[in-house]
Parts: sequence; C-alpha cells; structure tokens
Amino acid sequence: MEKKDDLQTFRKLCREYTDLDTNEAGDIEDVIRQLPVFAELTGTDVFIDAFLKNGVDAIVLAWAHPPGHSLYKQSVVGEIAYATKEPAVFQAFSREGIVRNVRGLSQEGVPIDQTVVPLYSKTKRVIGVIIMEKDISAEIRHEEQVEFLNQTAERLSSTLMSLTFTGFAWDEWVGNGIFVLNQKGEIIYANKNAARIGKAYFPDSPLGENLMQALAFKSMQDMLGSLSSPMEYEVNNSHFLFRVHPLVNYMELSGCVVSIQDVTELRQKERQLDVQSTIIREIHHRVKNNLQNVVSLLNLQKRRVGSKVVEQEFEACVSRIISIARVHDVFAHQSWNSLNILDLAGYLVESLVDNYTLADQNIKISVQGQKVRIPDSQAVPVALVLNELITNSLKHGIKEVMNGEISIFVEESEGIVHIMVADTENQETDRKLNIKNEGLGLYLVNLLACEQMEGTFKIERRDSTTIAKVSFPSCRKEKDDDSIVDTNRRR
Repeated sequence: MEKKDDLQTFRKLCREYTDLDTNEAGDIEDVIRQLPVFAELTGTDVFIDAFLKNGVDAIVLAWAHPPGHSLYKQSVVGEIAYATKEPAVFQAFSREGIVRNVRGLSQEGVPIDQTVVPLYSKTKRVIGVIIMEKDISAEIRHEEQVEFLNQTAERLSSTLMSLTFTGFAWDEWVGNGIFVLNQKGEIIYANKNAARIGKAYFPDSPLGENLMQALAFKSMQDMLGSLSSPMEYEVNNSHFLFRVHPLVNYMELSGCVVSIQDVTELRQKERQLDVQSTIIREIHHRVKNNLQNVVSLLNLQKRRVGSKVVEQEFEACVSRIISIARVHDVFAHQSWNSLNILDLAGYLVESLVDNYTLADQNIKISVQGQKVRIPDSQAVPVALVLNELITNSLKHGIKEVMNGEISIFVEESEGIVHIMVADTENQETDRKLNIKNEGLGLYLVNLLACEQMEGTFKIERRDSTTIAKVSFPSCRKEKDDDSIVDTNRRR
C-alpha cells in the first residue's frame, strides 16, 4: 500500500480522527509501506488501526491483502472499530503486547482468526496496532466434523451396547461401505468402501453431500422408517443395498449410520442363472414331450399285436416311460435341480392306480414321511424304482382284492434315503410271497437300487402285508426340513 492516494487518505484520517503527532504518523507510514509484503508472506488480510481521539474506539488507517485473495469485497479503510466488537485490538492496546489466535467474525460475517501486534513510537508509546486476519471457515467445519464424529463414536458405543440385547446383526455390516450422516442428511464421514461405492451418486467426494436427498427422502424420519430393513436401489445399471440405523444421544436423534453394499455382481449372476434355469426347464419340457410321443407310438403298436402277453409287455414299457416323463415334467415346472420324493411318489401312485385298478375296487393310498430331496441325477432311477414297486403291488399284491391299501413311506437317516412301498389286503388270504420267479420289474429294481445307486433292496411278507424297501446313499449333504407330511386318499 504505497500508492500516493492511499498515503494521502492515511494522513487525512490521522489529522481528523486521531491525536497522533507528525513523528508518530511518520512511524506508522513507514510500516504502511511494508504492509503488502506482510500480507503476502502471512497469506492474511493486514490492517493498521489507531485510537480515536476519544481514546476508546479505533479507526482503520491502512489495509493490504495477498494478491488475488481477501476476506473483504471492498475497502474498510476509514471505518470505525468499536471496542465492543474488536476485543483483541483493545487487548493489544491496553496490555502493550501481542495477542494471538483470537477468533471472531469479520465485518462480512466470515469466521476469522486474529493476531494483533502493537506499534510503538520512538518514545515507546503504543500508537497503533497491526492486525492480521485469517479465514478459518474450513478449520471450523473440520472441527465441527471432528466433534460430531467424537460424539458419534460415543453414541455408537452406547447404541451397540443396547442393540446387543435386541439381536441386531452388526456383523452383517462388516465389509460394507459406511456413511455417517448428520441431522440434515449430510455425509460427514465415509470409509474407503463407502467412498468407492458412493461414486455412483457423488462422482467427486461424498463428504458434505446430502445422501438423504440423493435417495429422495424428505426427512431423516422418513429415511429411518424406510431403510430400517435393507432396501435395494439401482443407479446406472448398478445395484446397491442400503440399510440405516439411527444415532441417538440423550433421547435425541443426532444423525444416522448408513450401510451400503454393492450387489451388482450378485444380480448379474442371478440373471445369468435365471436364463440358464429357463433353458434347462425348456429342455426338460421338450424331453417330456418327446417321451409322450414315444408312448403314443408304443400304444399304436400295442393295438396291432394279437398276443395278450405282448400287450402286457407293451403296457409295462409304456408305464416306465411315463414315469421318466413325469420326472422331466416336474423339472420343467420348477427352478431348482432337486426333487422331493414325496411329490414324485404321490404323482406316480395316483396315475398307476387309475390305470391298473378295476372300477369296483376300493384302494386306499397313503404317502407320508420326510421331505427328502434328491438331485436330478437320482430322479430318474428313483422314479423307475417307485414305478416298478407300485406296479408290482397293483398287479400281484392286491390285484383281485376289493379293499386294499398301498402305503409309501420316505425318510432319510444319516445320509441314507429309505423308501418303503407296502400293499395290505383288508381280507383273509392265503397268498404267499414268492420272489424266486420274479419278473423283469423286480430285476430292474435290483439293478437300479443296488448297482446304479449303490444301495440295497429287500422284499418281505408280514401277515397280510407285503413290504418292499429300497435304501441308497443321498447325494445331498444338506437336508431339508424334517417335518412330517401325511397325505391320505381313497379310491
């Protein structure tokens, strides 16, 4: 500040408003010439004030600021600095010493840090002060964030202690992105995962951004109510799972913690699996249709033969193919690759009873046991085994019995699946079990159960009941719910 006009303004202000003599004004003028250097070195706005003639308030005599930067939009030279509003200035005047780091507000409302240095005359009298003002808005914001985070840590600790008794699964949040929001919904903390994931919403830095508004919530209460359970959002083909928990201090809501999880890759894999599952179901559907076409051809051929024995063989062959077709029909209507044995058994026994019983026969059907699921690799062999055992009961066990019962029971124990098919005659009979002359059906059961599925097969007679039991290892390590299902029908 060495411009001629500025020095003339300084001299005029000294004459009109201060009691400085010529020598004292000259001492201040020497400092004024160095003021731009001070401003550039310290990076602050620098002022020189002197007491008014009343000895209470002060006046701004000179001002300099760093090139291209200032706290003030216009000059404040000539303005009055009142003692009540500039305490640091008057501390320096009265104490005759440097006053450092006094915080306050500039005349334009900006948070500032003041350092005030007394100016002395040659006679050691305080004739003015140099004031350095620095903008500390960023520091204030940082301190507020630190204070909020300190309070947040305390609230989280108390919250975690209380949630320990409610069973809240904080361990599910481990590895997720974590945002901490203040009451306004502004992000004041983000861990590395949150900063990375949050770029979908905030390309630059998420700090200071309003996540509540980005998720289209009008208030913190709305956000807490909607995101208390995980909710999925899609942004630019990316999928994110959000969940929120409130931060409460002394019964007051002070903000919230937001968990964000990127589930984009998971959703992509799910879509791929859906496509694959659809293709597989379509394949099963076409196989089923092809098998039904084979059955139709066999039925046509059966009508052309004149031998009753050959017709029976055709019927047995058709029954086996229908059993396989029903397996593919089940897989064509579901999205998983395992099958419930109880469902399959109920499906087969109804069809076979309709085909083999007479109009006046009264046959009771019972299908019960555990919900045992088997993989698709075992489905066809199990279907053929059930077909042969049920057919054997209908053709040989209760063929000429007016009142009978066919019971199917399924269970799994220690990784072994047990299927029992029993036929009971509800009348006196002297029929004896004879398995020496077993036909193709029981031979197939032996072949499938013992060799293909590495299990066992046995058949025995107890009073009026014939029991056939097949056991084989389950390929599934995990078991479904062992709830008992009992389905009883009467025909």
